[in-house]
Order: sequence, then C-alpha cells, then structure tokens
Amino acid sequence: MDRRIDIPDSFLNLKLPEFRAHYPEMTGTPVEQYVYVNGEIRKKNYEQILAVCNKPSAERLWEGRFLRMERGSPEAGYADHRTYFYQGKEIDRQVHLGIDLASTQHSEVAAANRGRVAFVDYLGIYGNTVIIDHGQGIFSLYSHMSEITVVLESMVEKGAIIGRTGSTGMAGGDHLHCGMLVNGIFVSPVEWWDPHWLQDNIFRFL
Repeated sequence: MDRRIDIPDSFLNLKLPEFRAHYPEMTGTPVEQYVYVNGEIRKKNYEQILAVCNKPSAERLWEGRFLRMERGSPEAGYADHRTYFYQGKEIDRQVHLGIDLASTQHSEVAAANRGRVAFVDYLGIYGNTVIIDHGQGIFSLYSHMSEITVVLESMVEKGAIIGRTGSTGMAGGDHLHCGMLVNGIFVSPVEWWDPHWLQDNIFRFL
C-alpha cells in the first residue's frame, strides 16, 4: 500500500532531541536531520539487526503459531510504501518492514513465541527494542517500547510479558511495531500468526 506521511514541525521538535542524544553527529536543518535519521540511521539499524540475526540458536525453540498483540488495532501494514512530505514537498521514501498495532497507552507486550532474548537496547528509528531468537534463523522484533522488562540472554516463554508499548524512536504515537525475520530478512508477521499458513508452508516440511 502507498501511504503519504506529512511531517509537521511539532513532530520534528518532539523527536529530534531524542535522536540527537543518541546520534550527536547529526547536523543541518531540522528537515535534513530528519532525513538523515530516516535514511542513514535506518540503514545502520538494519546492520545491527542483521548482526543479531547472524548468530541464531541452532535449536528450534518455538512451538505453534506466533501470538499477535491482543486488542491491537492495525495502524500500518507490512511492506507499506511510504512517501514523506514536509510543507508539501517530498523529502524521502521508505518501505515499512513490519506491522504497527495500537491499543491503550503503555499496553503490555507479550513474547510472540518461546525464545532467547538476543537484543535489548535503543535502536534508532525503532526506539527501545527487544529481539527474540526463536532458533533456526527465526527472530521476532518488538519496537517503540516505553518499558522493557526482560534482560539479554534470558529465555522467555510464549505469552510472557517483555515490556510495554510506547512512542520511542520514529513513532508519532503509542504503538507496537512488530517485525519477523527469517535468516536476517524481514517477512510478514501476519503469516506467522496464521496456523494454517504455518501448517502449509513450515510444518509440513519439518
């Protein structure tokens, strides 16, 4: 889906101080700084994610379908093509590689499946982020969190609370950005939430 996103000055004033605290090399006008974060920092963030995914657990740690956040309304879809505008002028284009789900503010975030916590940190456009290694190259990603309640290398069970939703990173409001990766490549989380898709495309080949 193609989506237009207008960037108001209020968003820049809210978010740029957060990013400057983590990336002091940022220079230029507010719009130039925004484009730098949305493009260059986004690339660096993916390199960090890829480094995590390059060290998967050899053992399969997950069972059954992956859990979708309860009572979460979809705000943005996987592979949405976004065009960003400032004062009516196009300034950037990116692809959204996850699904945004919004519920009440600071809603509990549950682990989608059993796994090992492989990453816990601030991650640029993703804000406060947890990445769970489910084994055999499968990872789930949870971003923009206001609070994280798990620690690196801990084991979590399916449905265990790992934190709360928030608006850290490149988020205009409180929500959860859900990502799924297979061998370092982003895939649609919807498929992994669907037991029929898993049966037809994964389990029958195991």
